[in-house]
Amino acid sequence: MASDVVFFCKECGYESAKWLGRCPGCNNWNSFVEEKVNKKSNSKISRGISATFDNKSEVVKLNDIVVKNTTRIDTGYQELNRVFGSGLVEGSLTLIGGEPGIGKSTLIMQVCNNLSKHGTVLYVSGEESEVQIKIRADRLNVKADNILFLSETNITQIEDKIEKNNPKFCIIDSIQTMYDEEISSVPR
Repeated sequence: MASDVVFFCKECGYESAKWLGRCPGCNNWNSFVEEKVNKKSNSKISRGISATFDNKSEVVKLNDIVVKNTTRIDTGYQELNRVFGSGLVEGSLTLIGGEPGIGKSTLIMQVCNNLSKHGTVLYVSGEESEVQIKIRADRLNVKADNILFLSETNITQIEDKIEKNNPKFCIIDSIQTMYDEEISSVPR
């Protein structure tokens, strides 16, 4: 395993190959901390990406690329579908961001309910307990039997549960709380 040293701003998470006195991301002084990052070439994630994308890197004409399946999945919310370009694309990764307390988790729970009509949904929470999530689900009248819940922050454990349960959708709330045992930094 190769090991590199990187510097992270402990205020905003800005990453740099060298120590900086002032963070260009948030302009705070003396906020950089040194951390070792272990690179693991045989990880499940690397193998998954390799399996998804052909390892041959070739230049092709954009017009020659054939799109086989462009089916979009309805989130149940017209405006959200519009933002996603007519709904979610199967196999895509979507990041919903915003300030704390604006309703991201509430919106996600409501979307879980709608997505459960299309298949099993795994809701992973790194910030809230089972009880907190259940209270929100009850308040929103989310009652679908095929919504699974996992309270976990370890990426390896989450990956194992995804492989075991094989959900059609996986929602991680919030990605900033997740960590990988192979990386020696703390979640930000």
